[in-house]
Amino acid sequence: MIKNLMIYGSCVSRDIFNLEDSRAFKLTEYFARSSMASLCSASYENEKALNRIPSAFRRRMVAYDFSKQILTQTEAIQAADIILIDLIDERFDLVALPSGQIITKSSELVESGLLTDGSVDRFRLIKPGSSEHRALWLQGMHKFIEAIAQQNKLHCVVVNKVHWASRFENTSNTNFPVSLATIEKANRELDWMYDELARKLEKNQFLHFPPQLFSSDEHHRWGVSPFHYCEQYYKEALTQLKSIAFANSSFESVPESTPKDSLLISEGATITVTAKKSEQGIFAHCSLIMNGRMHESGIFAFYLLVDGKKHDIRWYEASQSVHFPIPDISGELSIMAFYQDSLGERVSCKCIVKPLNDLTE
Repeated sequence: MIKNLMIYGSCVSRDIFNLEDSRAFKLTEYFARSSMASLCSASYENEKALNRIPSAFRRRMVAYDFSKQILTQTEAIQAADIILIDLIDERFDLVALPSGQIITKSSELVESGLLTDGSVDRFRLIKPGSSEHRALWLQGMHKFIEAIAQQNKLHCVVVNKVHWASRFENTSNTNFPVSLATIEKANRELDWMYDELARKLEKNQFLHFPPQLFSSDEHHRWGVSPFHYCEQYYKEALTQLKSIAFANSSFESVPESTPKDSLLISEGATITVTAKKSEQGIFAHCSLIMNGRMHESGIFAFYLLVDGKKHDIRWYEASQSVHFPIPDISGELSIMAFYQDSLGERVSCKCIVKPLNDLTE
């Protein structure tokens, strides 16, 4: 079953869905480059400024910030199974316009030339971390929560609880692009906002990550940044989102591509699984057995477990083998394999991951 997902955040959430294994989700709406604090004010119109932004995507993001459109997207909110938010774009200053509206000073807004064209003389900048910024952010956050709650969708909100990285994933001769003091200040502000959101949401509505995943990829597609993370972060975020999205339905839901001639569990089909670890990763193979013979039909899924907890997932497909990257966290590694027949019945099997040179069973 495909889950509809909308994002109110930044690339740290959007890039999760560049992964091949993200096909369980359909991205329906994406709102970025906008501080939640800007939602506290009335909408603002300035077509001339918007038309000076050459990119259609960047122009649309600034238009969303101007219009506060996230608050009125009732159809998109109603259709969403997951409403994923992150707060990385809270790093921007706010612009208090002389007409009273609040907008976000994103790089895209600067690109529009609005702040230098003379049409908004005497605007004020409001810095993140200031008492005024916090007060406006609280007002905007409450309006956002209220808009979602009015659609009875508050339980669909998931907070991507990320922090700025302070180091590269791998040893590098490149200087880190942001000072440690700036990073620590940004992370303190993020923690304050997370605490405020925790007053409105349940604990299980937050994605949590080990600190080592907040490392910067020096060769990230968007360039070097404290919030352009290593690949393992995106994989872990996707794993957690799948767990949340499918928590109230069978995780191993029947896909449309289930082979109609697969062996039936009710007639004795079962599976075994083996797994080995090498420097290249963790490799597992699942065998489908019936009447003492191995078969190659059917669809199979895999969990990689660390100390019994899900760490990575390979969704159902015809391949009986899987390759997982080695986890960055320590603990006992095991594999749980699943087979699903054409009637939707499932059987599972678990094994401990062994070193490749350990040939004992």
